[in-house]
Amino acid sequence: MKLTEMQEELNHFEQENRLRKVETKPGNMTNFSSNDYLGLAGQLPLRKKFYEEYPYLSLSSSSSRLIDGSYAIVMELERKIEEIYAKPTLCFNSGFDANSSVIETIFSKKSLILTDRLNHASIYDGILASESKFLRYSHLNMKALENLLQKYKNQYEDILIVSESVYSMDGDCADLETLVTLKKQYGVQLMIDEAHSYAVYGYGIAYEKHLLSDIDYLILPLGKGGASMGAFVLCDEIAKQYLINRSRKFIYSTALPPVNHAWNYFILTHMADFEKERQELFRKQKLIYQLLKEENIPTTSTTHIVSIVIGENEKANRLSKALLQKGFLIQAIKEPTVPKNTARLRLSLTSSIPEEEIKRFVKELRYEMDFLF
Repeated sequence: MKLTEMQEELNHFEQENRLRKVETKPGNMTNFSSNDYLGLAGQLPLRKKFYEEYPYLSLSSSSSRLIDGSYAIVMELERKIEEIYAKPTLCFNSGFDANSSVIETIFSKKSLILTDRLNHASIYDGILASESKFLRYSHLNMKALENLLQKYKNQYEDILIVSESVYSMDGDCADLETLVTLKKQYGVQLMIDEAHSYAVYGYGIAYEKHLLSDIDYLILPLGKGGASMGAFVLCDEIAKQYLINRSRKFIYSTALPPVNHAWNYFILTHMADFEKERQELFRKQKLIYQLLKEENIPTTSTTHIVSIVIGENEKANRLSKALLQKGFLIQAIKEPTVPKNTARLRLSLTSSIPEEEIKRFVKELRYEMDFLF
């Protein structure tokens, strides 16, 4: 693509109010855009405790996992995950890498992938790279999924169902029990991405619901509630070894630094210590839904992620900017991240947001919606 063509496309994005920009946000804001759901990343006492336990770890792995980057701490981390979850585990550098790698490495033209329409871009990237046939079922619609299973169950060598547990743009939850039931009934494979539920629900929803043995590929990204980066892929031992030998993102990427793996180990092994933060988050979650209902602000969300659909990109931008002036950092989410004409404000609740700020936010939101629209 020529630079002139790039500029033309960028101009088109700007005209449609969907041009993305990289900006440093003001630091003195009430942040409704953070994924640090339990507020662990900002806890100085927790950070101090970590450095007391791990004072001398390197800030760089300086190698890929298969050359010289499999330090003792990452091996220990994988063993600890396997001990807790009773499943073989492989660490990846990000949730994006983990999701896309599993699909593009293990599935092929002979496969059919049934994916929730609103699954993350990393899942769709993996699907496209795998060259698998894929069909999308309407969001969280288990009947639509079953209809596809009935129609195609005998036509493909492999069929994979892919879902997230908590959806980041709609703030709703998949029915993991029904997904497991369908997986068993039709003899297919199941992959679940727990990016927005790990740590918020302890070791994750699948763990809490005792579904681990029925999920073929469980992805646990660590950049949200885990207050870190990286991801765990939990799968069969044969699949793990296949990923080690065939996943290009695993083979050819410099490994995460030892200090990062140590922090992931620290958070994992202290998971039970964060119950206070979880209960505080759930209390604020209950509060904001109550306040939104009182102010007649509709949402279909049910979790710590609250989606308020505005519709047009330009309106969502205006509302986000108006709230920024009132001291609230909340991004407008627009096409193509969400479907056309469903631009929205996406609130990410964290346990550290003061209750009074949540109350003030809902009042200001109601005022600005009435004033602008």
